[in-house]
Amino acid sequence: MPFEIILLIIILTAAIILFATGWIRMDLTALFVLVALAVTGLVDPIQALSGFSNPAVIIVWAMFILSAGLARTGISSLIGRKLLKYAGKSEGRLIAILMAVTALLSSIMNNIGVAAMFLPITLEIARRTRRPPSKLLLPMAYGALHGGLILLIGTASNLVVRDAMREARLVPLGIFDFAPGGLIILVISIGYMVLIGRRFLPERQPPRALSADDPVNGEVTQEQYALQERLATLIVPEGNPLVGKTLAESRIGRALEITVLSILRKDGRRVRAKTDTVVESGDRLLVLGRLDQIDEICQCPFIKVEDTRSVVESLLTGDVGLVEFIINHDSLFVDKTLSEINLRQRYGVNVLGIQQGDIIRRTNLQNLQINQGDRLLIYGPIENIETFKTQTRYRRLKLKDTSKYLLDERLLSISIPENSTLEGQTLEESRLGAAYGLSVLRILRNGDDWHLPHAELRLQAGDRLIVEGRPTDIDVLRGLQSLKVERKADIDMENLGVGPIQISEVMLSPYSSLAGKNLRESRFREKYGVSVLAIWRGDRAFRSRLGDLTLQNGDALLCYGTADNLQAMASERDFVVLKMNLQEQPLVKKAPIAATIMVSVVLAAIIFELPIAISAIAGCALMVLSGALTMDRAYESIDWRSIFLIAAMLPMGIAIQQTGAAALVSGAVIDTVGSLGPTAILMGIMILCVLGTLIMPAPVLAGIMSPIALNTAQDLGISPYAFLMGVAYALAASFISPVAIPVNTLVMTPGGYRYSDYIKHGLPITVIVVIISVLLLPLIFPY
Repeated sequence: MPFEIILLIIILTAAIILFATGWIRMDLTALFVLVALAVTGLVDPIQALSGFSNPAVIIVWAMFILSAGLARTGISSLIGRKLLKYAGKSEGRLIAILMAVTALLSSIMNNIGVAAMFLPITLEIARRTRRPPSKLLLPMAYGALHGGLILLIGTASNLVVRDAMREARLVPLGIFDFAPGGLIILVISIGYMVLIGRRFLPERQPPRALSADDPVNGEVTQEQYALQERLATLIVPEGNPLVGKTLAESRIGRALEITVLSILRKDGRRVRAKTDTVVESGDRLLVLGRLDQIDEICQCPFIKVEDTRSVVESLLTGDVGLVEFIINHDSLFVDKTLSEINLRQRYGVNVLGIQQGDIIRRTNLQNLQINQGDRLLIYGPIENIETFKTQTRYRRLKLKDTSKYLLDERLLSISIPENSTLEGQTLEESRLGAAYGLSVLRILRNGDDWHLPHAELRLQAGDRLIVEGRPTDIDVLRGLQSLKVERKADIDMENLGVGPIQISEVMLSPYSSLAGKNLRESRFREKYGVSVLAIWRGDRAFRSRLGDLTLQNGDALLCYGTADNLQAMASERDFVVLKMNLQEQPLVKKAPIAATIMVSVVLAAIIFELPIAISAIAGCALMVLSGALTMDRAYESIDWRSIFLIAAMLPMGIAIQQTGAAALVSGAVIDTVGSLGPTAILMGIMILCVLGTLIMPAPVLAGIMSPIALNTAQDLGISPYAFLMGVAYALAASFISPVAIPVNTLVMTPGGYRYSDYIKHGLPITVIVVIISVLLLPLIFPY
């Protein structure tokens, strides 16, 4: 085997492993593949970068913009609603029309966009016809996936296959060359789902948001989300230290792990709970959270603040000390933040203060960039702080030398009383830092002494802790411990989503930038102005510590906020709001213009033989010029991850062809099953493609399988069109995987589906696609 093919196999195997495991992002994997192919000489630099100017890639991003224009003007949802009216209450007719409409729309639009648009529409139909959403959502998703079988522009993998034909100097497929076989497959798939498949669809009622227009499912939602039992009222008594602080400053939500929903003032006014809402004396806070935890913190003191004046002096007893030094130009600190340097974990020391010019900073130090000339005050064991002896103007400080840092205002001594909720918890579990802003510098226990204790050290009753924090942090501690708790809430859950304040489920879209982040680091409440009451994932609801839960695509967030804020979320690419009355209002007056532009793009390519990429770009420009989209909205509509993924992986197809790997594989295929004839080989190629979509993105697989299909056909001495169409159809038939295919992921949570449902219902339709393709393609594209 030639060395070039061995190199190619290594690169391809590494890519498959990374795609399958998700250890790094798919688009980043693709970029590494591009670099590897160029560095090893398997492709030249021009070929390595050719994907970014490839017509297929240009058409893909142009279709994102054209799809966004159709969606923004409401033309697609208008068509969908009109047609669905004719379905009546017949489940079979409803499924047939739902699949047909989504398939036809996704043949000219991005299938993820179509599915996201029809998700709230389908849920609304299910509610009105009193059917479980699980009876309709999977057929809707499968209909959207069928769009890739009908037109060339229906899916990115079709365009990659067409590009392989162009590279091989074959006459490329036209826009409607997919239609004869695709429409027949669609009709047979609809027939199967209406006559057989729908009878086996699960009857599951997933959680649905409480709302005034959905009284049917209010009781069900309470049972599944169990929110009513977590409602309580917190009363702020006279003289409480929290009075005058904003909700953000009070740390009520973070410390008690609750969500403040609203505040009832003494004068009877109920106000929204925002991060900048000021707490007043006598306020009654409607909160959602674990009542047992609230009781423990508010009714039983979990720490005791000691009235000790010489905390700094006690901090410096033993083999510990304070040092000060200046940052020079070659210091490891310069132009970095403390969180990046990770001093406490790497060196076992803590920074208590930073002097920048005449300003001494003692708060929020972790994210402060350190500059040349800054002066640092560091505390820790002597052997650890001596690590920094080489720093400029390094010197040990005595107690009298620390006056300018005002440490007495930042340090205090606290103890753990008997029956404290902190007893038995590790420092990490206590959340003294995350919830209350306190950094534990030292722990004293019956003669034992821990300086800068590690996060796994367990607290015991009687422990004395020397902590660093602001005076306001201590006020917060005292204030939280003096709140009064009433387990009976002032309002029922059913009445929360009435009027301007709404409750709605909001799903993370497949494009969401929030996947992989948590609510806290994304500053969700501050950014969107809504509270997340619960998160539904798979078959369970998460209701505690939501701020620290890493979000995933397909998560359903039960959001509470104003209708305006929820409507603003509906316009964000990151979300799919599942309530119809909260959808972004379409630009209906622009709908005829958008439809005309889309039709013109197709006709220009057919009648005037204008390259599809050029006509698509012209359509994008006209969408913006006509006002159907803004330029910013056009840029936002493009899934750049997909663009980089496809463009960076296209050179893999060139390498497979140039190294002789395609000829090697095609020869092996012919030697193995060639005696069975080309139809059997076609079936084998399609099955291989279907299995490949379980671990690799379809456009990437199209770039790999197309040259193999081409070489196999050439070795057999037959026309390659049937084989290449088989590759395209098989890659569009991604019905089995609930995770690898974004459209399937999108309906999983609202439909309450399980992995087995996708295999049970996706496998028969996949078999239909393969069998019908094997029978039809040789007739439409003779060997």
